[in-house]
Amino acid sequence: METMKKSTLTIFCILAGCIFFLSGIWIYFQKNLDRVELGEGERATAYQRHYLMIANDKDTGMWQSVYESASKEAESKDAYVELLSPEQMNGYSQADCLKIGIASKVDGIILEADGSKEEQHLITEALKDGIPVVTVMTDDTATSRISFVGLNSYQMGSAYTEQIQGMLKEKGSTSVMFLSTSSSKTQETNLVYSQVKKELESRKKPGQTVDLTEYCVDSSADFDTEEFVRDMFVSDESLPDVIVCMDEIVTECVCQALVDYNQVGNVKVIGYYYSNVTLNAIDKGIISSAIALDMEEIGRYSVNALDEYISFGHSNNYYSVNQHVITKENTGEYRTEDEK
Repeated sequence: METMKKSTLTIFCILAGCIFFLSGIWIYFQKNLDRVELGEGERATAYQRHYLMIANDKDTGMWQSVYESASKEAESKDAYVELLSPEQMNGYSQADCLKIGIASKVDGIILEADGSKEEQHLITEALKDGIPVVTVMTDDTATSRISFVGLNSYQMGSAYTEQIQGMLKEKGSTSVMFLSTSSSKTQETNLVYSQVKKELESRKKPGQTVDLTEYCVDSSADFDTEEFVRDMFVSDESLPDVIVCMDEIVTECVCQALVDYNQVGNVKVIGYYYSNVTLNAIDKGIISSAIALDMEEIGRYSVNALDEYISFGHSNNYYSVNQHVITKENTGEYRTEDEK
């Protein structure tokens, strides 16, 4: 009996010791959750806040520009921006990435809204958990997002109209196609299209008519955009006089097709964004120009919105960014030092 009591006491002491030890570890890690540690050894840098940026196509030049700008701005505010993309996590969706951010208790989330009910619910859930969400480039006003950083559809529409107007035939009808993908076709691009349609109608000269259409390529599978563009160029009869590309991938596919099917000069093209492929195409006269949002402003404003909300409990509901028209005269301004 005495032996049993001693054994019980020993077990109790061991369990109590384990509980005390684990409690100590728990308290230690809870205290350190307030700071995100990056790197190892002497190069380790601590940040007060941890933001998550969710990008559909993180490897595109456009998203890399946004991320680099956001990271730079965040660093100046003792914060760190982590870039996460569904494509780098096999089988995961954007909603899954959002769930990861909420479960990880990041301090803020930056994403391009997709308009799904699940995402709307998750953004509301994030805010309830004290995690503000900023939408960029594509908005969803049905959510509890704290700010939207993106284009001014009126200004963007006017920029496109000015470029298209110079491509219209002096007399007769000019066919103009707005070409986008399922990932770039948004409420904002719809507003831009409507603005262009309205302005072209009022600006066209007597004797000019404009046949304005839009087409959205289902880009859910690999190479869908490239295949659609190739098929369009193979069938000469379906080619419009002017193609307006609404995203970076469409632009690069059209640039390649113009060369492959000897249509340079026959089809006028307005590209989107300033990737190396697009800049080279403008310099070589393959396409006339490109229009791009100021990606540096998108990254900077999105971090500012999170910082302002966390610090003061509020932020601007909408941040309008500038757009740039890139032509042969100014391509050098958009190249890095290594590319010049």
